[in-house]
Amino acid sequence: MQPARDDPARLVDPPGWGYSLHNVREIVLACLDAAEVRSILEIGAFQGELTEAMLDWAAKDGVPISTIDPVPPDQLLELGKRRPELEILTETSHEVLAALAALPDCVVIDGDHNYYTLSEELRLIGEKAGSDRIPLLFFHDVCWPHERRDTYYAPERIPPEHRQPIGENVGLAPGEPGVHPLGLPYPAAALEEGGPGNGTVTAIEDFMAGRDSLRFGIVPAFFGLGVIWDEGAPWAADVAAVLAPFDRHPVLDRLEANRVEHMVAGHARAMLYWKAEEQRKQQEHLLRRMLGSRAFALAEKISAIQQRGKGPIFTREEVRKVLGDE
Repeated sequence: MQPARDDPARLVDPPGWGYSLHNVREIVLACLDAAEVRSILEIGAFQGELTEAMLDWAAKDGVPISTIDPVPPDQLLELGKRRPELEILTETSHEVLAALAALPDCVVIDGDHNYYTLSEELRLIGEKAGSDRIPLLFFHDVCWPHERRDTYYAPERIPPEHRQPIGENVGLAPGEPGVHPLGLPYPAAALEEGGPGNGTVTAIEDFMAGRDSLRFGIVPAFFGLGVIWDEGAPWAADVAAVLAPFDRHPVLDRLEANRVEHMVAGHARAMLYWKAEEQRKQQEHLLRRMLGSRAFALAEKISAIQQRGKGPIFTREEVRKVLGDE
């Protein structure tokens, strides 16, 4: 069923970046149902859009949900006040995972999208699981631009030897392995795409190496939903059935590529317009200063004299017309 035009869900991400996993919530919630999940840990909730959808899903069975955000935004804190069943943890994901007595049934990973942070999260999950099965894992941003490129919320938290060469306030554009002045803006990102130790999918692939029972599905929409499950789990076939229509579907892949191309192009147009508008304001300011200048009035008279009756080369009236002051 299509949501109504006034559905509050449509108000998520009004600029259209599609930054939230909330955009693929139907698939996430269907997987939670299929796996009969009874506990959830979320790493990186941002404003809590998906968190609230999962809280609604969990309410019927009292499934506990904890979310990790070292610096929770106001919207997430407000959600915590409205939904006291939500536990908000303000330590880092590495600290929380290391301290867990037992793993939850499901971990949603949408935190810092760089190889080191994600690899450590997966290492800790793997160690906690031991000989038991890995829990159901969800990942965001397994497609462009994070698939093969690190970005950083807090580069200082990453050991220097594990950081890619970083650019500050750089633009990223599809098809550009470096950075682009009109690309989507990121406060800190790897200067180059690709190579070892770079990107979310690289970290996932390295974690899965040697773990032959794990399966990795990708829904190529809204920057990419990734799902890992153990095919030995009693619910594995049901989760696989939920994902099968979407997993690496070529039409979805083309739609996402088209979406990001238009998004980057729209951002580039906005940037060029902003720069042109700033230049126009500066020019207008200069012209208005000239109109108020006695020197400009004198130059107009001198020009008229030099033109021997043909009129001045430029006049204050012409400047007023350009400024729209008629």
